[in-house]
Amino acid sequence: MRRARQDERAVLAALMFDQFYEKEELQQQFAGVDEQTARRFGPAVLSLGQGYYFTRGDVFVCEGADGTPIGAIVGADPRRLSRLGPLGQLAYALRSRKLLRDIPRPLLAQLMRNSRPVMDVHSTNWYKRYCKHPYYIAQFGIDKAHRGSGAARELLDGVIAHAAAQGYPAVVLETLSRENVPMHLHFGFFLKQVYSCGAFTEYRLIKYLPNE
Repeated sequence: MRRARQDERAVLAALMFDQFYEKEELQQQFAGVDEQTARRFGPAVLSLGQGYYFTRGDVFVCEGADGTPIGAIVGADPRRLSRLGPLGQLAYALRSRKLLRDIPRPLLAQLMRNSRPVMDVHSTNWYKRYCKHPYYIAQFGIDKAHRGSGAARELLDGVIAHAAAQGYPAVVLETLSRENVPMHLHFGFFLKQVYSCGAFTEYRLIKYLPNE
């Protein structure tokens, strides 16, 4: 595992979009958008969000044999992130006019409307009941062709070690995909909350780190 470089943002955004396009969050965000348009502009939209974490958090990757990223994990200290959650990321993106110029404004407006149900189910502070200052994992994805290769373990073990070295007492994350929960349980996370709002359910997990 290593830190991602700024010049890899386009590659990482394309990787993440390909992994998550068929998942709940992006299916909602791109509802009503034809697949060709979604695949054309989707990576650029995700790149905006990743830019937020390049400035306020950590973006790590693991490499394939040729040195190309085959997986990525994105995290941060929640105290450095906007209390508005995804809206805060969007506000950051809107200030990045250079990155927005290639995305049609009507499409951006539609994506904002579509994102509201996901924002409604998401909480920016659920973990405070269990740990006030954890390390937060915001995104995690492995290229489909490299699943089962050990890349997931490399990234999760790596970011957990990073958080522990920084003195965080715990690592937290959420997922809208129930199928992801067993993997996180395997890595020592505990499912603390299951919250439903509208058509979506958010699974909220925490892994406590040893105190030295």
